Amino acid sequence: MKRSSLFSLMTSLAILSVGTLTRNQSAMAEPASIFRPLLRDIQAQLPRDMVMRLPASIPYRSLPPANSNNTLYPYLYSKNGELGITLYYFPGCRANSCFAGEFSASNSDTRMAELEKQAKWPCANAVSVNIKPRIKCVYTNIRCGGSGDGSQTIFWKQNGLTFSAQLRAADNIKQEMLEIATSMANEPPIKSVR
Repeated sequence: MKRSSLFSLMTSLAILSVGTLTRNQSAMAEPASIFRPLLRDIQAQLPRDMVMRLPASIPYRSLPPANSNNTLYPYLYSKNGELGITLYYFPGCRANSCFAGEFSASNSDTRMAELEKQAKWPCANAVSVNIKPRIKCVYTNIRCGGSGDGSQTIFWKQNGLTFSAQLRAADNIKQEMLEIATSMANEPPIKSVR
């Protein structure tokens, strides 16, 4: 009887250990390496009622070659209930010509209204797609003006927050944007340390 109890205890501990390892692995999933230097700042600036969702990777192949090595420089910003990271091609340059992309989380209904308004522009080419059961997003391929580079955005509501990803790209990168949104929606969110 002692052997069967000992065996049961060892089996239970082994199952518990495997379960714990599995949970820890998913919790340790990290966003793309470009965001890692900003993780502590993101956690420090996030309000308690918000989370940030970032993709596990960014399809650099889809971005226009603004410079020879396609290095991107991330900048964290916070405004009106929104926390975001803007990517630029050159350090210190915050001009539209240096803009490569943006990832944001917002607890403001105003941000969702702005994105929905943009999606109705005649040059937005907006379509609705599902990225996860019960999560519908809107993908827009905005080609207004004559610059040649379009702006492609994907946005959705998840757990009461608005999330968006935007990349500047001359070609249609709908599939890459869907991959980014799916990654953002499924990866463990970054939480506030406040």
